Amino acid sequence: MGLFIIKFILTNILFSLIIGCVLVRINTLNRVNKLDKFNWFTGSGEKVPNLELMLYSLGLGPVFTVLILYYLLLVFHGLPNYFYLGVVFLVYLALLVWGRKSIPLAVRHDDPPSPEDHENKPLGVPSCLGALVANFMPGKGKRLGHILFFSFLLVLLAVFMYLYLGSILQVPIADHDILVHGNIGKMYYQEKALTYSENISNSIDGFFFIGSPKPSFSLLLTWEMMMNRGFAGSNDLSFDIYFRSISVYYGLLILAVAFYWLYRRNRYLALLGIVVMFSGLKFFQVFMSYHLDSYRLFFLILSWVFLAYSLRSKAPLALLLLGIFSGFTAFTHLIGLLAALVNVLAFFLFQEASFKERLLKTMALSLIILLFGGIHYVLEAIWGARFGFLTYF
Repeated sequence: MGLFIIKFILTNILFSLIIGCVLVRINTLNRVNKLDKFNWFTGSGEKVPNLELMLYSLGLGPVFTVLILYYLLLVFHGLPNYFYLGVVFLVYLALLVWGRKSIPLAVRHDDPPSPEDHENKPLGVPSCLGALVANFMPGKGKRLGHILFFSFLLVLLAVFMYLYLGSILQVPIADHDILVHGNIGKMYYQEKALTYSENISNSIDGFFFIGSPKPSFSLLLTWEMMMNRGFAGSNDLSFDIYFRSISVYYGLLILAVAFYWLYRRNRYLALLGIVVMFSGLKFFQVFMSYHLDSYRLFFLILSWVFLAYSLRSKAPLALLLLGIFSGFTAFTHLIGLLAALVNVLAFFLFQEASFKERLLKTMALSLIILLFGGIHYVLEAIWGARFGFLTYF
């Protein structure tokens, strides 16, 4: 369990927060109009609150890590684990150095909080921890109820995590989809390569699969096995507890995103929304079982969030995040590719700008999607199985 905690904190928390700081810095540059030279990005529009960026970034650490790993295994074959681990750490170190100036925004309040913060913009103030603190500073007579509300949520989360870590997470992988992705992830680790061919086959243990599962989810297990070897010297390919935890982690992030948006309207509406989501058996099954659904749905939901932001704002960050989340959506599932194409089409059609400006922005958006995972389908179509890139999952 100790090694699992190290892997979880490093990949899901530390790496994600580094990316969050980078996004906050880009958001800050946008706020002070340092990007005026891109004249079709300037103008008014809704800005993304930094707290919101930090929330969304909590899902970016794992997927950005495996994206780096994807390119490394695609180009550099058969190298030691420490090479791949080292390059990943160097990328995050570079991001941390560039984004370090935005760290103070996560630990202070940009403006003195006022009693109206709680009622009018409960989670929309610019800074991160400052915004959370503002939620515990409502008007006189409301503070106790506010604290009880969040204490209730924390107790529920603590009870769930106790049961999940102590019981549910101990169940071994058994379902079909997760077994396929797991075997492919193990194959990537054993061969230290990601190649495209007519069929997927592992020359070491004889695994054979006709089709083209998308590499993102499988590479999470590859990353875990590399960390097992690098941190503990273990080559035990059955130690996959981090890989098993991904579905619930992203399920919790989906709940957090839903809570965030509903809470902006009313805190009790947010609580009701969570209850309604769990009232559906299918959501509960996706949330609890080992599967890639919550993983892919998180990126799908946020691609729609930033489609709305990008249509309402000329801020470059909105376009960038629309491309990033659309690319990651395609990187995880064939349906995600369809969603990414729909996002591109909607962006082109509904953008309020001249034809030339819409065309340039759409081309930029398409390149971002390719860079952040869409390139898989191009390579699969050229070198993979015939129509393999159209395999459902």
